[in-house]
Amino acid sequence: MDIIGQILWFAMFGTPLLTIPLTWRLLPIKKVYRVIVGLLFALVLSFLLYHISLAIIFRDGMGPG
Repeated sequence: MDIIGQILWFAMFGTPLLTIPLTWRLLPIKKVYRVIVGLLFALVLSFLLYHISLAIIFRDGMGPG
């Protein structure tokens, strides 16, 4: 279970690499707004991944034990 928390922790930093190209292709708006929407989506997704990973990592204390 700690492995999933670690994966989510590192995935949190890669969300802009996923969200900006997705919004670039899917939204038919101006280019500047596509990047802004992609960054906002990445921010929300990173925030969720951050809280989920911390909940998994600290559920019984940090590390094996």
